[in-house]
Amino acid sequence: MIKVRCVGHIASAVGAKEVVLQSEELGAAELVDALRAMSGKGDPGFTKFNTLVMVEDGEAFVSASRSTRVRSGDSVVLIPFSHGG
Repeated sequence: MIKVRCVGHIASAVGAKEVVLQSEELGAAELVDALRAMSGKGDPGFTKFNTLVMVEDGEAFVSASRSTRVRSGDSVVLIPFSHGG
């Protein structure tokens, strides 16, 4: 179980500020893609290239640039580049 907090228009696209994924392990880019699929929209307005991922309150990074794995029990925050402060 991976807990994902969504900020800004990502939360609007997904329909929730917090989502729980029933996965044991995902790559950060796979996680972003999973939430894109949950939105039910062809283009939900966020991608692995314009979304910051922060795992366990650590460093934020663009998921397309890292091979970071997110594991069951991790807390993740997805922040769009244009999140409005």
